[in-house]
Amino acid sequence: MKCVAYILSTIAFALFGSDLQSADITLPAKAPQIISDFHSMWGANQLPRIERHQGIDISGRNGMAVIAAADGVVRDVEIAECWGPTIVIDHGLGFDGKALIAAYGHLGSVSVKPGQKVKRGQPIAFLGDNHGTFDCVVGIRHLHFQLGRKWRSGAKGSYWGHVRFLIDGRSAVNPHRYWADGPGRVTCFRPGPTYRTGTLTYPAPCN
Repeated sequence: MKCVAYILSTIAFALFGSDLQSADITLPAKAPQIISDFHSMWGANQLPRIERHQGIDISGRNGMAVIAAADGVVRDVEIAECWGPTIVIDHGLGFDGKALIAAYGHLGSVSVKPGQKVKRGQPIAFLGDNHGTFDCVVGIRHLHFQLGRKWRSGAKGSYWGHVRFLIDGRSAVNPHRYWADGPGRVTCFRPGPTYRTGTLTYPAPCN
């Protein structure tokens, strides 16, 4: 059965993984809502954006844990001028052999440090009440999860000029390609199951 699922998800990725949109996404009932999806022209505050969104924005209460989407190594932690507290994690290679590097932005508090190894589902940060402090959080408490192929610390003139590091800037990767249950099928992390290497689980707990 797992072999069949692997083949089907690989075929699905090849056919439409590159252009999955909100209408193609299945979100579990208990998963925190996506309030601005990948390539949306609407922000988390439901106002028009100047450019297409390069990540997914996930709403959450004060104190909600942010969890690692896969095993990886923390590459950077910073309080960015506009994004607020942000973590960059190198999640290694995706099932397609391409790099998966994620930025977890608009955080409240951070519980990891650069160089630290993390496991899938491990709490790495918590949302806070600082959503009125940083301009890019647009007054709405949420997690910004952005996926890319490259990471460069100390990048100048990076995305909107606000983030010291660069996660593929305006050419980010659609995270909906990489869910463990298959493209477009948001996968909640549960302790116990073994998840396919090179896939992601939702970076917010499904309670």
